[in-house]
Formats: sequence, C-alpha cells, structure tokens
Amino acid sequence: MTNGSDIVIVGAGSAGCVLAARLSEDPHCRVTLIEAGGDGDSSVVRQPSQWPLLWDRDENWGYATTMQSGYALRSIPCPRGKGLGGTSAINAMIVIRGDPHDFDHWRDLGNPGWGWRDVLPYFLRCEDHVLGPSALHGAAGPLAVTAPMTPNPMAHAFIDAAVACGHRRNRDFNGEYRDGSGLYHLSVRNGTRCSTAAAYLRPAMARPNLQVITRARALRVVLDGDRAVGVDIFEGGRARRIEAMQEVLVCAGTIDSPKLLMLSGIGDPVALQSHGVSIKHVLPAVGRHLCDHPTSSLVLALRAPEPAHPGSNLAEAGLFMKSARSSGEYTTDLQFLVVPQAPVVTAARGQAPAMAIAVQVLRPLSRGSVALRSVDPLDPPLIDPGYMTDPEDLALQIEGLREARRIAAAEPLARHLDGELAPGPAAATDAHLERHIRNTGVCIYHPVGTCRMGPGEDAVVNAELRVHGLRGLRVVDASVMPQITSGNTNLPVIMIAERAADLIRRVL
Repeated sequence: MTNGSDIVIVGAGSAGCVLAARLSEDPHCRVTLIEAGGDGDSSVVRQPSQWPLLWDRDENWGYATTMQSGYALRSIPCPRGKGLGGTSAINAMIVIRGDPHDFDHWRDLGNPGWGWRDVLPYFLRCEDHVLGPSALHGAAGPLAVTAPMTPNPMAHAFIDAAVACGHRRNRDFNGEYRDGSGLYHLSVRNGTRCSTAAAYLRPAMARPNLQVITRARALRVVLDGDRAVGVDIFEGGRARRIEAMQEVLVCAGTIDSPKLLMLSGIGDPVALQSHGVSIKHVLPAVGRHLCDHPTSSLVLALRAPEPAHPGSNLAEAGLFMKSARSSGEYTTDLQFLVVPQAPVVTAARGQAPAMAIAVQVLRPLSRGSVALRSVDPLDPPLIDPGYMTDPEDLALQIEGLREARRIAAAEPLARHLDGELAPGPAAATDAHLERHIRNTGVCIYHPVGTCRMGPGEDAVVNAELRVHGLRGLRVVDASVMPQITSGNTNLPVIMIAERAADLIRRVL
C-alpha cells in the first residue's frame, strides 16, 4: 500500500470538509481527503443567485431518479455536488436546523447522544451567526449565517400576506419557535456563498498533515477481514491504494455512500450477487430507507417582474405551518419557499416573468432506495425515492397548495400578481390538485437515510456512526439520518460531522 494516512475521508462535501478541517487540527493526525470533482471555486459557485446554472456544469453529478410511479412515471433530477464543498457548493444556501423533536426522535430510535440537548452545542460550534452569540446561536464558528442582503419586495409582500392570514411573523426559524413566516438565514458571507469548502476546508489546506486529492474516483473501501484498511482510487488514469492506519470515513453523500459500500462488498447479498460483487460483509439495510422532501409549486404571474439581485439565493422567504391533519408533538408539518423570480434558471440569467410558492412535506412517509446499476464504479446508481407513494404525503401536499393560494389572494401580495399560471384557477378540487402534484411535482434535493443510524438489522451504522460489524469504518453524511429533518438538510449534516469529529478524536 502507498500514501498512507491515519484517516482517509471519501468525499469533500458538506461533511467531508468539516471532518478534514477538524481532524487535521491535531498536527499528529495525518488526514487524506479524496474528492471526485474539482476545486468547486468557480465564479458561478461563489455568486449566490447562480446556483440553478450549476445543474448543467461539472459541479453537479447530473443524477436523476428512476421513473416515479407517484409522479406520473417521470424521472426527477437529483442534483448532487461534485467538487470541494459537495452539495453545499450548489445548493440554495438556506440554513435550517430542523425541529428539536427530530433529534429527540433519533435518540429514541436507539441512538444515544443524538437528542436535541446533545446536538445543540454542535450547531452552536459551527455558526458565525449574524444575530450574535446567545443560548441558541454561536458567533465564533466557521460557517457564516447571515440575512438576505437585499430581499425582493415580493418576499416581504408574502410575509405580510401570511401574517394577514393568521400566521405569526418569525424572524429566526432556528430560534425559539419554528412556525410562522419570515426571511431565511443563509450560508453567505459578504455576498459570497459560504460552502463547507470555503468555511472549513480552504483555511485548513495549508496544514502539512492534510492532503486533499481532487479528481479522484473512489473505487472501493479495502477490507482486511472485518477491518477497513484503505481506499482504492482511480486518479490520473491509474488505480492506486490509499492506506488508512486508523479509520476510513465514507462521506460521499446519501446517493454515493451506499453505492461505495456496495461496490466494496458491503450490503444485501442477493443484490450484490446479482451484479457479481464479491460479498465481504452482509448488511441488508445498505441503500434502503431513502427519503426526500417532495415539493410542488403554485406559480403566479407578476404584474411588474424585477431581476434578481446577484447576492440573492432566489428563495429568500418562507413559512412553516402545522397541518390541520396533525395532532402530534411537532409544531410544523409543511414548509413553504418563496421564489420571487421563477423559473429559477431564468431568474439566474436575468428577469423572470413569474413567482412561485413551493410547498414541501417536512416528514414524508414515502420511502425508496439506492441500488447498483452495475459493478462498474463509473455507472450512476439507481435512485428510486418512491415520491408520493404514501397517501398521507399527498394529502399534506394538497393542503399546502391550498394554503399557498389563500396567502396569494391576501394583501399586500395580491396587488402584485396577475393571475395563477399553475395549477390554474380551474384546478379547484383535490383531484385537480393531485393531478398537478403528480404531473409537475419534484423534490427539494434533500435525500437522506440510505445508511441510517440505529441499533438493529434495519440500520447500517451505530450511534457512533461505525458500520455495524466492521472496524475502522464510519459513514458521516446525510445518509445516516434515521429520519429526515424538518427542513433543509445541509446544516444538520454539518452538525453531524462536527459531532463525528469529536467521536473520532476520542479514539485517535
């Protein structure tokens, strides 16, 4: 074996960048970070308003789902970041922790150390928050958390209309309460995207004990019996092996982490044998329990469209609300994202003719899977989220669209609008709205759960994120979430990586 390190990290995304920076703070810990993409530092990445244009560039893996039965047999784009920063370099930069009950639920599923009181210190550790230090916010962390620079007037009009409809005004969705309408906080610093590469990795890259290898495809995790001892990579036209003296950390994300485990012979033996993969460790839950936030939009014509500000993330305002159907402990079931210029690709290029109110179900019940397409590591995996296969998800989505309509009809928003473009005023019944959801619905690009954390056979990693039954191998990314969080998932992934760094340092 060559080029050994104490820690080998696969994937320089939202989690991998955090781990590389935190673990290399110890000058005696040698860390190698492997990334399939490039440096992820183009001007298109840095400018917040340009993120929709990244879907057709090298910074995106270009994945798409299988034909979705719940979405009228359509394949749905599944953008995933490729380059330093991963998906934090191509996302819409919205900073949401989720509901405290999310993490208490993780704990109650058999994952000690992941309750709200356990994880809050790690949220505080990562933040450099515009609101300053408090019991709920940190101000000395690497990740900038700021308010929109110049919010579009339509964002404020939506908030005021939502308040007129009975929703409370919320100036901090990560504050004392989650429900209500307000502006989102963003991972933006001085008008520039603050990805985990910008916040964590680049300030650490000068350290002599940190090696960052870009444009290198991880082929497999190398096992010696029940221990991970390295990673085989393909770089510069040749294959080579990176030895891990202590641990291998798989941080390739919800889509590619299970793929890498399966290519390494870790997974469901029946599925692996069907592709001719040699079985190294039986773990049937690998790739199962895929979950994502489904979304559909109310599209409205604008009387006087305005171009997006270059520093805008294009989804500046939002709303969290509790469903009339809900009687549980959660205070919110639906999230709204207000896009003052739509479609977003048109908005990124200039003035867009419409606005959209996107509605997403916060804790969908529909589940799917990630599976190998073939034994070729260069083949994309089969991604089947099972969108809208649970009737409860559909019922919540319909309720959300009806509430979006009610807000759009209220002042001061209504005066700026010139009619409903989709689903259109004729779509009055639940059947009409169901057709709209199934024919136009997509996802909000928050896949989780394919290497889920838990104590039983239905899980892949334990509460310390170690792969069950193996030594020296952990998974650290959104794939370990046992339940999707109630909102955008990037900040919870950063929290997971911050806590994982502490777990790993205890045994180094």
